[in-house]
Amino acid sequence: MDAVIGSLVLLYLIASVILNILVIVAVLKKGNHTFKDILVISLSCSLLSEIGFGFAWEGYGRFIDDSSLELCKFAGFGATFSAFISILQLMGLAFERYVSIIHPVTAHSHFKGYTLAMLFVIPSWAFCIIWASLPFYGWGEYMREAVHSYRCSVVGTGKSYDAKSYNYSLLILFFLAPVLISTYLLVRVHMELVKTRKRAGERSTGTTSITSRIWKYERQHFFLTCFVIILFFLTWTPYALSAGWYTFFDSNPDHVVNYSALFAKSGLVTNPIIYVLFNKELRKTLKRKILERKPLITTDIQLDSITH
Repeated sequence: MDAVIGSLVLLYLIASVILNILVIVAVLKKGNHTFKDILVISLSCSLLSEIGFGFAWEGYGRFIDDSSLELCKFAGFGATFSAFISILQLMGLAFERYVSIIHPVTAHSHFKGYTLAMLFVIPSWAFCIIWASLPFYGWGEYMREAVHSYRCSVVGTGKSYDAKSYNYSLLILFFLAPVLISTYLLVRVHMELVKTRKRAGERSTGTTSITSRIWKYERQHFFLTCFVIILFFLTWTPYALSAGWYTFFDSNPDHVVNYSALFAKSGLVTNPIIYVLFNKELRKTLKRKILERKPLITTDIQLDSITH
């Protein structure tokens, strides 16, 4: 059975690596990189780091050798900081949609190019690495899980005040707050898109035609962002709830944490798949510049210059 599970895990990791690399390459090939493009690249890099620093070493501990506590803690750290980074990048995508729709003039002047994006991405990576490193310095602790000792985490492993306060902080800072903020931003964007659609119907034919094309473009990217964010938080919600349960009610972790952790890792594959399926521009770039090796000829309206 372990051999079968190990083979499936290996195939899953290979698919995750290939899909996320394809997203990164496709975005890089697109040219004229914006704030949103850099965040997508950063998100894919965070998913790849979760594979390289977390999932792969966790698999090594499960199927080959789990005797090293240091390696177990390193795998726990890798999975933790990668998840933190992914959450912040998704918040950044929600913020980008909010500013682009609610404050288009500001978006046009600040979101062109990658300077502002790098000012967000680099500090967010540093912030997440610092937070994930705190258990090594006494606040919280990476320990072997009770049920699956090959895996280390901070969930339900410590009963001290420091361990619990760290878990409380993570639950608020990297789950509850991102969910509330992202929900607010996306709801505001949806309301503004509805208003824009209504205003377009009251204008002249020529203006309505242009506005309608812009509206469809923005709606497509809004739905894409919503789908990626909602799916990510759906996959992580069972793990966050089980972690909160064992932290708040002081009970020992069981198989619920294990299954919810595996479910959370499904985002390694689903995120790049969804982004390719829903992003028409990215699909064209992937097909013409990577798969067919043909030059990309853009015949559509240059909406980026209008909406950003």
